[in-house]
Amino acid sequence: MPLMLQPQRILIWLPNWIGDAVMATPALRGLREHFSQTGARITHLGRPGPLETLEGSGLADEQLVDRSAGGSLGGLWRLAGQIRAGGYDLAVLLPNSFRSALVVRLGKVAQRAGYSRDGRGWLLNVRLAPPRDDRGRLAPISAVDYYIALAEHLGARCASRRLALAVLPHDAQAAAALLDQAHLTNRRPLVMLNPGASFGVSKLWKPARFAALADALIERRGAGLILNAAPAERAVARQVAAAMRRKSVLNLANHDNSIGLAKALAARCDLVVTNDTGARHVAAAVGAAVVTLFGSTDPRWSAIDYELERAIRVDVPCSPCQKRLCFQPPGPRYHRCMEAITVQMVLAAAEELLDLQAAGKAGRP
Repeated sequence: MPLMLQPQRILIWLPNWIGDAVMATPALRGLREHFSQTGARITHLGRPGPLETLEGSGLADEQLVDRSAGGSLGGLWRLAGQIRAGGYDLAVLLPNSFRSALVVRLGKVAQRAGYSRDGRGWLLNVRLAPPRDDRGRLAPISAVDYYIALAEHLGARCASRRLALAVLPHDAQAAAALLDQAHLTNRRPLVMLNPGASFGVSKLWKPARFAALADALIERRGAGLILNAAPAERAVARQVAAAMRRKSVLNLANHDNSIGLAKALAARCDLVVTNDTGARHVAAAVGAAVVTLFGSTDPRWSAIDYELERAIRVDVPCSPCQKRLCFQPPGPRYHRCMEAITVQMVLAAAEELLDLQAAGKAGRP
């Protein structure tokens, strides 16, 4: 069902996860370019993390913070009131939740666009059916293409699948100051390790293996090392630092880290080695080479076709399970999707990318 009216005030509800928000940037770019032709104003609605991630990208005129994530009726009603006050005539829902469709309906948005799934189709009047396989199950396609299809359903033309983020000047200055303090300003290669993952422990490679990888990169390549750590992931970053033989590392667990700072530091790096989490997408969007470790998750849902990425995954019978915690009993089968990834596998991929960078065979996008 196409748009019935030409919108002038557009609300785009962002995905809840940082990585998904980054994978939405090609669609957001297409929507921005399409609706700017008629002078429409765009507001991004989302949780603080995705909003901060997209800050400075020029993809919206305004931001509206969703503070109703706890799910209370009062919070949902207040958010609906903010949406009503905004006078939006189109809401584009990138999350698949029933909640998002209900809130924009209560917010009296005339045109409500999104995928018809999770029992919310009757709340939408610009609907798109999600892709399904021969058995009627949701087909595993990349979130990049999933969001692009919705944008193109609304008339946008998404010419590129490239992920892209901006680094704000004050974050770039803070990153430069930290690197200078750690004597890493001129150190090459500069490598960031991201040992955490907010989804759950099923995505985590062991801290001891991150530590062994860090030591190997320092010893074999003379690398400068940064340990990334979101506030909730400081403990695992400190475990990595404690297990390292080489102690010269910029550990962001010991600093006031932020998404903006992490973006700025990743943009200075030659390589980021990370579990399958938002740091992977951020790194690709700012042009760093990436080694991604996949365990419980299916890479097809988050494929980004990035020429400077190397995905490390070992095929085991129970993976991908898409679970936050390994369901296997303690013993040799427990968490083996990640246990089977060796330091040597990751080091080989890392060194391949570093060699490409050094030889100038793979420039940054």
